[in-house]
Amino acid sequence: MTGSVTGSDAMERPDKKPNKAEAEFPVSADAEHVPPSGPDAAEEWESEVAVPAPLYDIIICGALLILGCWFVYGALQMQQTTAVFDPGTFPLIAGGLLILLSGVQIALTVAGKGSRGSVVFQRPLWLAIGMVLVMAFPFAVGAFGYYIVALIWVPVFGWVAGVRHPLSLLATTAIVLLLAKGVFEMLLGTPLP
Repeated sequence: MTGSVTGSDAMERPDKKPNKAEAEFPVSADAEHVPPSGPDAAEEWESEVAVPAPLYDIIICGALLILGCWFVYGALQMQQTTAVFDPGTFPLIAGGLLILLSGVQIALTVAGKGSRGSVVFQRPLWLAIGMVLVMAFPFAVGAFGYYIVALIWVPVFGWVAGVRHPLSLLATTAIVLLLAKGVFEMLLGTPLP
């Protein structure tokens, strides 16, 4: 065989051995997917979105680093005692670990030793709606009470997550409400808002 090997033939060369990252996390041909443009773009864009893995690492680890700083700041604002474990101990440790580990991952990514390829998100519009629902849940519970919000939120979140069978949505809602009542209020004696 003579000449250069290009395209998909390069992946099948018997003399080319994959490195450790390629062996553990093979990248499919679809991983380098670029959203199309044109009349069918909305349908295709709804199905999946590929984000370069290094960018994804930096965004997620950056958010976790900020969260870690918030934990540490909150822990330092809590009342300090002479006890080994005071109220701020756990958030201080958790925040410190988030800062340390996120910083290490960001440094590895910037140095080119982090993740390669792409991270593919399926159903990105539904994913974004689900994230908004998760972030809004605690605020809604504070305003309207747990049981009312859960009665509405659980089936809506189930629908967003792709559950389309009404009986499954009803059963899931009932289980969540019964577990909340049984575990928190009856077993632990903790009233829910």
